[in-house]
Amino acid sequence: MALAKDVELENGIVTKYHRIVSLDFITNEKTIIEVASYINASKREEEQNAINQAKETGEYPETNIFIDTKYIEKEYNENDNIKSCYEYLKTLDEFKNSKDC
Repeated sequence: MALAKDVELENGIVTKYHRIVSLDFITNEKTIIEVASYINASKREEEQNAINQAKETGEYPETNIFIDTKYIEKEYNENDNIKSCYEYLKTLDEFKNSKDC
């Protein structure tokens, strides 16, 4: 799962594909959502192919992939999971009106 929405960064680069990389739960305190944003879905696919190739061959191929990573904190909820965190992201201005992909 990922989110599709045009998001312009401060440096002018427009990212269009956003996925949760990890969730970190600080029990009873907060949930930290790591989000990676790519210029498009094909760049994420290119990254995944490179990772798979590295697993098979032991060598990571040369790539040219821009990834903007951010950490978003939210109030802790013991029922948080990947799906609920994607739903939370869609409530934020940055990802409001994004589409699931």
